[in-house]
Amino acid sequence: MKNIKLLSLFTFLLFTSNSFAGVLVEPFVGFGIGSGEYKSGSQTADNTYTGPQLGARLGYSFLGLMGGLEYRNTSGSLSYDSHSGGGTWANSGTDQDYSGTELGAFIGYELPILLRAYVGYTFSTKWELDNNAAWLGASGDELSGNTTTLGVGFTGLPFVSLNVEFRMIALDKFKDASAGTETTADYSSNEVVFGASLPLDF
Repeated sequence: MKNIKLLSLFTFLLFTSNSFAGVLVEPFVGFGIGSGEYKSGSQTADNTYTGPQLGARLGYSFLGLMGGLEYRNTSGSLSYDSHSGGGTWANSGTDQDYSGTELGAFIGYELPILLRAYVGYTFSTKWELDNNAAWLGASGDELSGNTTTLGVGFTGLPFVSLNVEFRMIALDKFKDASAGTETTADYSSNEVVFGASLPLDF
C-alpha cells in the first residue's frame, strides 16, 4: 500500500504540467552511524556499523513541494557486539563488510525558514555481504528489504543543503549465494546520516 501511494504521488508530479514547476536534480553524500539487531531462531545478535553513502534524487519541485525518485549506494562494516538467547554465535569475532544499493521515492517541502524537510521510502534495499567466515553470512550472500528515511536540511548556505537523516531499515529476506536459496530474515536497524547535498532546480 505504501509503494502504491508513493508511486501515485510521483506519477502525479511527473505528468502535471505547470509553468512554476522545475526539474530537481540533487546529488548527495553522507556518513551513516547505525545500530541493529539480527534474529536467528531463538538468538538475537546486536551490532553497530558505520560507513559512507552517496547517491542522487531526481524529481520535480513546485511551490516549495518536491518529490521524485532516489538512488543510494551505501557501504559499511557490521561489528558484532553481543547476543542473547544462549549458546554461541558462529564467527562472532569477525566483522562483516557490506555494499548496499537502494531505490525508492521521496517527498518534501522547502520551509520559509532556511530549512527543508523530506520523507523517503525505498522499494528495494539490498546489502551484499563481502567477507567469508564473518558473523552475519558469507561473501556474496544478500539481505534485502526496505528503508524509511526522515530528513531535515539547512539551506542557509549558497547552493548546498546540510542534511541530517534518521533512517529505519528492515531487511526481511536472506539470499544464500552458495546454495542459491532465499529465505526469510529478521534484521532491523536505526541509523543517523550526516551529509550534504546540491539541490539543482532547472
